[in-house]
Formats: sequence, C-alpha cells, structure tokens
Amino acid sequence: MFYLKSLKLTDFRCHQNLFLTFARSVNIIIGKNASGKTSIVEAIHCLGLGKSYKAGSNTEMIRKGAPCGIIRAEIVNQDKNDELLFSLSPNSKKVALNNKTFARLSDYLGYFNVSVFCPEDYRLIKGTPRDRRNFFDISISQLSSGYLNASIRYRKILKQRNEMLKMIAGNQGYDRILLKILTEQLIKEGTTIINERKKFISALNPLFNNKTKQISSGKEQGVIKYLMNTDIDRLEQVFSQKIVNEIAMQTTLFGPHRDDFEIKINGENAGTFASQGQQRTLLLASKLALTEMLANKDSPLVIILDDVFSELDSARQNQLLSMINRDFQIFITTTSIESLASKLLEHSKIIEIEEEEKL
Repeated sequence: MFYLKSLKLTDFRCHQNLFLTFARSVNIIIGKNASGKTSIVEAIHCLGLGKSYKAGSNTEMIRKGAPCGIIRAEIVNQDKNDELLFSLSPNSKKVALNNKTFARLSDYLGYFNVSVFCPEDYRLIKGTPRDRRNFFDISISQLSSGYLNASIRYRKILKQRNEMLKMIAGNQGYDRILLKILTEQLIKEGTTIINERKKFISALNPLFNNKTKQISSGKEQGVIKYLMNTDIDRLEQVFSQKIVNEIAMQTTLFGPHRDDFEIKINGENAGTFASQGQQRTLLLASKLALTEMLANKDSPLVIILDDVFSELDSARQNQLLSMINRDFQIFITTTSIESLASKLLEHSKIIEIEEEEKL
C-alpha cells in the first residue's frame, strides 16, 4: 500500500500555508479558477518527478515575495510512514526523504511515479517537436533509469559541444581533439537515447491502439511514429560530414535532441486530419497506455486528472474511470462536482478550496 496521507504547502504558488489530508483512493479537489487547486496536484507532481508539468522555471512556483517554496508530505509506504520534503529556490531544488537529502535529484527519482492528464496534453498533437520530446522524455525516464541518466549526460555534453562550436565560429580557437571527444561522447549517449525511445514506442503502440479503439468503440485506430533526426547507424558519419554546417550555425544540428514523434489516426497525421473529438480520443488513449505501462512497474504510482472532466459528458467520464486502475491513489481537480458522474463521486473524498490566499 502506498499513498499520500497529507500535504503541506509553504509559499508554493498562491499558497502561503496550506495543509490537506487525503483519502487512500480518490480525492476530488474543487475550487474556482485561480483558487490554487491545480497548484496542489502540481506540487504532488513535483514530489514524484522533481519538476512541474506547468511551470517553466522555479520562480513561477514560488509565492511572490517569498525566498523559496516548500512542499512537505506524509506518505504511507507499506507498513511505515515516510516524510518527504521538496524545496525550491529560484536556482535550485532539493529533495529529502526521512531527513536524508539527495545530492542529485536523479538519485531520488523513482520513489513514486506520476501519470497526469491535463489540458496541456493537447501539445502532444498540436504542439512543437520539443513539446513531444518533453512528453516522451518524462515518460521513458519513469520507466528506465538508464534513459534518465543518458539524457542528463547528453544535455551536459550537448551544451559543451555547442559552446565549442560558437568558439570556433568566433575564431576563438579550434581544439579538434576536444571537439572529437565531445562528439564521441554525444554519439554514445545519443545511441542509448535512440534505442530506448525505439523500445518504448514499440511497447507503447499496441496499448495505445487498443485504448484508441476502446474509447472510439472500434471506429478509430491510432499509432505513434518515432521520427529520428538521424539514423542511429549514421550519427558518426553525419557529424563528420556536416561539421562545417554546424560551425556556421553555431549549434549541434544532428542527434536525438532534434527528433520528433508523430501521432496518426487511421493512417493520417492527427495534427492535420483529426477532429477535436478524435484528438481528445488520442490524447486520452496515449495517457491511459502510459499509465498502464507505469502500473506494471515496481515503483508506486499516483494518478492526476487535472481539469479534464469538464469537457467530457457523463458517459465518457465513466468510460475513462473504468479504464483507470482504481487500486492507485487518484487526484481530480474540477470547478464543480455538478458535472461529475455519480459513479465518480462514490467513495471519493471531496476537498474544497475556498479561495486564493491573499499575497
């Protein structure tokens, strides 16, 4: 048994000092727009994955005028209670579990996983390649520590290599040996990333198509295609042949940081051809497929449904709920329970957030 028993927010978003207790199963958080209800599930996401699914920087999550934001949670973990602390300043994050502070955030990740359904999911279809890479990076990192570590190393090497290319372009020196070493390291980590992405998409697609067919009553078929910027077997050759182009552009033009993913419905690109209803089907199917993959892992799982029921009628709400494993703790945010299906309200804890705290 694993679940969040309580949560305390100090100077996190609009909450100066908020304390909540939760039920083991379903928790429905109700509040008007700008009341801070989404901030609560955002904090839970931070506890699990060390980052927000909404904010672009730490500063956005810290209450205006405060030096830092703090998230505390009491967690029931099997036969014991754990204390989890997540603190963030404008330039750093720290995680402590039972008073043990982790030197690196990556050493902590995996304590529990999170699957979140939110309005921003539309970016998976209508967003940029970076939006899609970010979604799959977060997803695969929860399933593979090897992918997470390779991604961290890749980003560091990529930054160094780009700085070197800028120096060369500015006639500030050309250390061919260092550039060669950085390129070889980038290829090594990039190969791991590409292989893990291929493996993940191969495992995800059957689940994704199955969920798509379930939600659409067999009318639609879905597939996710991995679009590699450069084939894995040609990375070394491409880097060697295109170095002049990279120096001219002062950036690394090839590798998995340039990859993309395409979601297709009935053989066509969803971003171009799918209706709004079909897009919603594909987004729910992708999240449900990922949730199923995470549910099969050893790490505990928490599920967040952030303001997604408002666009679904009662029948679709019940359909979505029937496809989510209720053995896991679930957090739902909404502006009103009036639009929620009666089946959803059964055995759920209702938590009402009165109003945004004054700054």
